[in-house]
Amino acid sequence: MNHDSDPTPPQPELTPGASTQPASPARSWFARYGLVVISAAGALVAAGVAVTAVLFLAQPNPSIEKMVPATQDVLIIANLNPSLAQKVNLLRAVHSFPDTTTDAAIAAKLDEAFKDAGLSYTSDVQPWLGAEVGVSGTVNFESGADSPFALFATSRDDTKAKAVLAKLRNGTFGKKYTWRDETYNGISIASGTPTVTSEKPVAYSLVDHVVVAASSAAMIHAIIDTDQGRGVRLVDSADFKATMKLLPSDRVGMGYLAGKSLVAGVKKQMAKPSTLGLPALKSLDDLNALQGIGGAVSATGTGIAFDVAVKLDANKLSPATRQAFVATRRPDVVLRWIPKSSDGFLAIANLDQSIKTLLDQYGNEPSVKASADAVGLTGPQGILPHLTGDLGLEIELGNNSIPSGAVLIGTNDTAAMNAFFGKLLVLASQTSQQTPGAGITRTTYRGTVITSWASPSLGEVPGLAPSYAALDGMGILASSPAEIKAVIDAHAGGSNITADSTYQAASAASLTQPAGMMYVNVARVVSALEKLPATSKMETKTAAYLAPLKAFMLTATSQTGAALERFFVVIK
Repeated sequence: MNHDSDPTPPQPELTPGASTQPASPARSWFARYGLVVISAAGALVAAGVAVTAVLFLAQPNPSIEKMVPATQDVLIIANLNPSLAQKVNLLRAVHSFPDTTTDAAIAAKLDEAFKDAGLSYTSDVQPWLGAEVGVSGTVNFESGADSPFALFATSRDDTKAKAVLAKLRNGTFGKKYTWRDETYNGISIASGTPTVTSEKPVAYSLVDHVVVAASSAAMIHAIIDTDQGRGVRLVDSADFKATMKLLPSDRVGMGYLAGKSLVAGVKKQMAKPSTLGLPALKSLDDLNALQGIGGAVSATGTGIAFDVAVKLDANKLSPATRQAFVATRRPDVVLRWIPKSSDGFLAIANLDQSIKTLLDQYGNEPSVKASADAVGLTGPQGILPHLTGDLGLEIELGNNSIPSGAVLIGTNDTAAMNAFFGKLLVLASQTSQQTPGAGITRTTYRGTVITSWASPSLGEVPGLAPSYAALDGMGILASSPAEIKAVIDAHAGGSNITADSTYQAASAASLTQPAGMMYVNVARVVSALEKLPATSKMETKTAAYLAPLKAFMLTATSQTGAALERFFVVIK
């Protein structure tokens, strides 16, 4: 690791503190580590939403990645000094919210967070805090409270960083521990043994210009060994590299979970008898393929993106699962049927494959087979062979308390789809056959027959009249004839969701070739909710926080040995 030209001054000798009254037992395990929360977690929280408070810092050398041992299962790092584009975009997004409109406002919030520890963020932490904060740890499935961890914060002024550590040790927090100092391979380490049962042991050190707070001195020993080249680094593992390679490299934060450790822990739990009396699960073959789960947070000119990648060893997947990962299509056809006025939708392009996979697994069970035949999914006249895989669900809130919407199902046989819908309608009408006034009506719109079911039992729900139609390779099952007409108009007239500017902003920043997507126009949803009697008196502050959020979109896809997802939030 690169060092500054001046040698790091020796750590000052710090006096042990006296014990104090125990803290409330209701405090969480994590909260007991006051040093951890004060020295690094506060900055990590800032990285989540208010990271811009430190974006004006000088350019220090990031160093956390180099010192995390390969024995760690989890690594999370927030980059407080990302690229210029990330800075500008993140500032724009964060400054859109009421309590973080300026850097000064963000700093004030951070000062408040450090207040209980007797520290000031702007006076005590910001002067030395460098480009990264992070956390690493191992997962103990037997007891989460005993999972070893370490928190990191890079330093650009070691003298000031040591001064804050000394202030903590001699303050209220430090008096809850008996302290012992040691030197390990030239690095000073302070270990705190709690004098009250409500606290847990802690240790801290300054390792190669990084403040490290950990659950034990042994953890810091491993970090020092890794930093000095005597231990294997997590970031050098093949699984880590393969997983993180799938994610954007220009980002403000990242996370990683080691697959093999996760699988080992899950299998150990699966092998145990269930407290519910269920038999223990002995194996799950595809689970062995998991190499790692990675995440990244990045900022664009229109919002914030959250990416997740699941890396798998394709050679360890079952043939059916391997085929499912590569046989993906895009739901472009569905998008051309969704009305521009829709407030949200779900679209996927592999419905047929998903149904076939489920039937392969459970179709031999008599109850499953009987149900699939009864609804017309399978059997001699079943719809399954006539499905193209396209599936959509669109919803519009409008001014009613009950939203309107439609289910869109792709088909290669319009007649078969009409027969399928007709069978569903018969099943539904049989439950109301004793209700006077129930009946089926048919109308024609743009050359398409729309079949509707009316029943007095539905009269209490405004605008609800289940209807169906099929045309041009798409079956439509909707809440009303009006909704079917809106779907037909979107398809025939071209005024569909893809022409909406908010959708376009979300789509432009999402995965380019998704196999599935979910979209919600948050601005329109909030506007509709504000008009409803139950939510018309929405708190002013709540409305102010929701105002910058225009929409979100979740897109997902897969490739050989990997599954990818992106959650994008449009902020204006």
